[in-house]
Amino acid sequence: MEADIDTTEMASKANRLAEEQAALRRVATLVASSAQPKQVFQMVAKEAGRLLEARTAATVRFDQETAVVVGSWNDGEGLGIEVGTLVPYSALDSPVYRVSHEGGRIDDYADVPGEAARLTQVAGYRSAVMAPITAGGRLWGTLAVFSASADHFPSDAQQRLADFTNLVALALESAEAHDQLTASRARIVEASVAERRRLERNLHDGAQQRLVTLAVHLRIAQESLREDPAAAEAMLTSVGEDLKLALEELRELARGLHPAVLTDRGLEPALQSLANRAPFPVEIAGIPPLRLDDGVEAAVYYLVAESLTNAAKHANASAARIEISTTNAEVVVAIRDNGSGGATMDRGSGLHGLADRIDALGGQLDLTSPPSGGTVVRATLPLR
Repeated sequence: MEADIDTTEMASKANRLAEEQAALRRVATLVASSAQPKQVFQMVAKEAGRLLEARTAATVRFDQETAVVVGSWNDGEGLGIEVGTLVPYSALDSPVYRVSHEGGRIDDYADVPGEAARLTQVAGYRSAVMAPITAGGRLWGTLAVFSASADHFPSDAQQRLADFTNLVALALESAEAHDQLTASRARIVEASVAERRRLERNLHDGAQQRLVTLAVHLRIAQESLREDPAAAEAMLTSVGEDLKLALEELRELARGLHPAVLTDRGLEPALQSLANRAPFPVEIAGIPPLRLDDGVEAAVYYLVAESLTNAAKHANASAARIEISTTNAEVVVAIRDNGSGGATMDRGSGLHGLADRIDALGGQLDLTSPPSGGTVVRATLPLR
């Protein structure tokens, strides 16, 4: 008889585990499909509620002194908790606040103080289990299941909820990464459009107008060649001078696209030219002896140029140091200055655009700039 009981218990545990794994797989599949977070919130509440045989379940996002329901499910018998419902927390030391923010259970709301507890009882719920949701290193919200009965949930209910909250955190971080990637791509497109317009404007206002004028002068010189050779010769001399200027303007535009010294002579002379133009002493250490990929060299060059410009223009620095280290897999460049600090990578900053350039190459840009002074701009780039 005891053997039959043990076999029944083992079968029950196996079934429960299989149901739990199936529920987690369904949520994980949804997260992996890059579904919208609100879809994940709904499914997590549904799967957790069903798994723990709750009357209702809710995915809750914390919002300053309140919380808002962003996903909900009910078994069809209770009122449920509608998406958008605000959950007030009257006191930071109240049991409901503590359980929702730290995780835990309330086995009977009858003697629990606070407005949130009162509203829960009015809705017909007697017990609950909650597990906090942490995403990106901060407390984001909680996953809660409710029952109309006191002492309803098993002792391992919170741990079982935690498996679902990990998937919610993964969905949130994935959505944030997707948003950042989308924004980065948009900034790259915007920057390329702005640069194209700048080049079009410079070509139109400079070299193009000069070449049009040269064409007119050449035609006039051709027409006057027989009747007034001296005037034609003078005009051709002037055309020659203007042509040199036009070529110089085109070279300047080309340098704006890619520094000529970097293309012709490599990273060391290019960085040294930047150091020579800086209004303060700049040390350079660790430049690799061999040429790097064109895109990597350009990223390093523009990063150093922007960092030195910022140090002089905004930080009033009196010295800077460029340190480069390379391995078989990556190159790391760090630009340090002794300026006033407080630099940021907000939208509109030159470093923000460089971060997009470096990200597009598979690298990473980091900024350390405390208000107490001194800035370090560090980029890590893979070597292809």
